[in-house]
This record gives sequence, C-alpha cells and structure tokens, in this order.
Amino acid sequence: MFVVSDLMEQKENSTQKFFYGWVITGLVSLNLAMAYGAQYSFGVLFPSLIEEFKWNRQSLSGAFSLYTFMYSVLGVILGRWTDRFGPRIILLLGSAFLGMGIGLISLVNAPWHLYVVYGLLASWGMSATYITASPIIVKWFIAQRGLAVGLAQSGLGIGIIIIPPITGALIAALGWRPTCVILGAAVFIVLCATSFFLIGYPEKIGLLPDGRQKIMSGKSSSAARSEETYEAIYKEVNWSAAEAIHTRSFWVLTALFFCAWLFVFLPLVHLVVFAMDIGLSRESALISLSILGGSSTLGRLITGYISDRIGRKQALAITICMQVFSWFWIMGTSTSWMLFLFAVVFGFSYGGVSAVFPAIIGDHFGRLKAASVIGAIFTLAGTAAAFGPLFAGYIHDVTHNYQMAFLCGALSNLLSLVLLIFSKPPERTVRS
Repeated sequence: MFVVSDLMEQKENSTQKFFYGWVITGLVSLNLAMAYGAQYSFGVLFPSLIEEFKWNRQSLSGAFSLYTFMYSVLGVILGRWTDRFGPRIILLLGSAFLGMGIGLISLVNAPWHLYVVYGLLASWGMSATYITASPIIVKWFIAQRGLAVGLAQSGLGIGIIIIPPITGALIAALGWRPTCVILGAAVFIVLCATSFFLIGYPEKIGLLPDGRQKIMSGKSSSAARSEETYEAIYKEVNWSAAEAIHTRSFWVLTALFFCAWLFVFLPLVHLVVFAMDIGLSRESALISLSILGGSSTLGRLITGYISDRIGRKQALAITICMQVFSWFWIMGTSTSWMLFLFAVVFGFSYGGVSAVFPAIIGDHFGRLKAASVIGAIFTLAGTAAAFGPLFAGYIHDVTHNYQMAFLCGALSNLLSLVLLIFSKPPERTVRS
C-alpha cells in the first residue's frame, strides 16, 4: 500500500514540477522575448534617426548608454523591492514604463527628448523586466538551475530574431514614428498580461525547488526519509545583499561581469551601421542582427544545460573565449559571410554569459535573497555596458572606423578570463 502511495506521490510531484516551474519559466521567456526584442530594435531605428535629424553617432549612442546605465543602476533598488513585494507588482509597473518609453520615441524632435523618454523612462521598465525574470528562475530551481535559466533566457534570443526584422518592415511600410507607437503598445500588453500569472517562489504554493512537493505528516516512512534526504541535499546557505557585499566572492564576480559586459552592447547599437559602412546591404545587416539573436538563444540553452554538468566556471570560460575570438574576427570582416560568422559566435557567447550570470550567483549566495544580490551585482557590473556603445560612437567619430573599439572589447574579455580563475563561492557555516 505504501508502495502504491509513493508511486502516486511521485507522479503528482512530476506533474507539479512541470506545471508550475516550467510554465513560469515559459512566462519569463515570453517577457524577455518582448522586452529585449524591443531593445534590440533600437539599432534598427538608428539609421532612420540619423537620416532625419542628422545627429552624430556619439549623440545617439549616448541615449542608449544612459538607458543601459539607468536600467543597471535601478537593479539594486528593484531587486530589493522584488524580494519584498514579489515580482507581480514590479513587472506591472515596469510594463507601463517600458511601453510608454518606447511609444514616446515617436514624439522626439531633439536628442534630449530621446534621453528622457528612452534613457530615463524606458530604462525603468526594462530593469523591472530583467530583475523579475532571472531571480524567479533561481528561486524555483536548484538541480536544473542552469537549464531553467537557459530556457527562460532563450526567449531573449527569440525576441531578437523576430522583433527587429518586424520593426524594420514596419519602418519601411509606415515610418519610424508609427512603428514606435505599435512596438510600445505590444510591449505593454504582453508584460502587463503575464505579470498576473507570476509566482515568486515555490514555497508560496507548498512546493520545494525543482517542483518537489513537501511531505505532510502521516505520510509513509519511506516517503518521509526521501523528503529528509532531499531537504538535506538542497539545504543552502543564503546571503542577503548586505552580507554578500562583504565577501571576496561578490567583488570578484562583479569585476568579472563588469569586464565581460563592458562592450557587449556595442553590436546591438552599431552592427547595422558598421555593416553599411563596409559596403554591405541593409538587408545583410538586419540578417546578421537576427542571426546574433538566434545564436544567443542557442548559447543560453546549451551553456545553461552544460553548466549543470561541467560546472559554471568551465562553461563561462568557454563562452568568454568565444567572445574574444569574435572581437578579433570582426576586425577583419569585409564580406557578408564573415559578418554572419561573427554574429553566430558573438551571439552564442553573449547568450552563454548571460545564462550563467544568475545561475552562478544563485549557487554562491542562495535563493532567498536572489533578486537583491543579482540586482546589486547587476547594478555595479551592468553599468559597464552603458559605456561600450558610447565609446564606440566616439571612436568612430574620431577615426571613422570601429577597429579600436573592437580591440578594446577583446582585451576586456581577456581580463574577465583572468578574474574567472580567482572566482569561488564564499565560505560560511550552513545555518540550520
């Protein structure tokens, strides 16, 4: 009788695991697809803004850099709010800010307008989307954390594949101003709708990480022993953000991702205009952006999966090495196939680094305050990404090419590899 009961319970656990953990993963993936697809569409808008207003590239890059800086800085605040109030209200507000910020680009007539509506308003919504995404997955999964994060973040790559080409087609058909209104409305609708279905952590509905169901009193002794074993395996040391910042591990990870992300958004803003500068067609440039997005999807899925098996550090080392190669490769790029190969390698490595980021923080600092710790590191390291596009725009305006910017991208990634060698989890006695 106990055997039958245990088998039924295992079946129920399996169903619970699929229905809750993986469905929430799917919702997070949809959110990231919409938000980051819209973000990557900024590069598609770039030529239209230059053509109409004759603004220089440094000025336009500055708007995106402010946007990146703000959504990184806001991470520490929104991370704390997410841990305290839950992801639903934070994402609900974020959907309004991001949708309005993108839609109001349609009204800009001066650079400072773009800095306000995109750099300040949209950045708030983007930060809310990211901070309510990865920490949820970290809290729902332990054994399959890398795979789950990879699946959730694969939506980001899918969004990059689909939305920028649609944006380009809408610009060609309707103009860039109506396109911004349509894109902003779509972002708001998707994020607002999904926010009502997010559950911040499994214990809220009586489950354990990875969808396991808690054993109540009166269950069979074998089931109770199984549960005790499970809880012993999954007992974590949980650090608050305030505790984490006093560890060496926190600062090594922060420096590592600072260097890894310093130039990561350079292709997002400049890849289309770079391709046109070297004589390639606009169509080839847009295709390369979609390839980058598709490859980043594979990078998230594959790197997340293998990081559960070979370790986070090993997986991260592989992806950073690929990114170093891609920077040197694009320095000699002159044809479409070379640009496409860059997009494949860079996209895979970019996606892989992004997938490992929340997973390794969850491994090092635990689940309970994951949003706060991820937000703190993202604030300090993510702000680096604001300077890459701005620096590249300045370098182009001075030298009329991107070679120095690409070289700096390679060197910063090499430095992140050195820091990875010294990265290890913090040490503290497990609290009962």
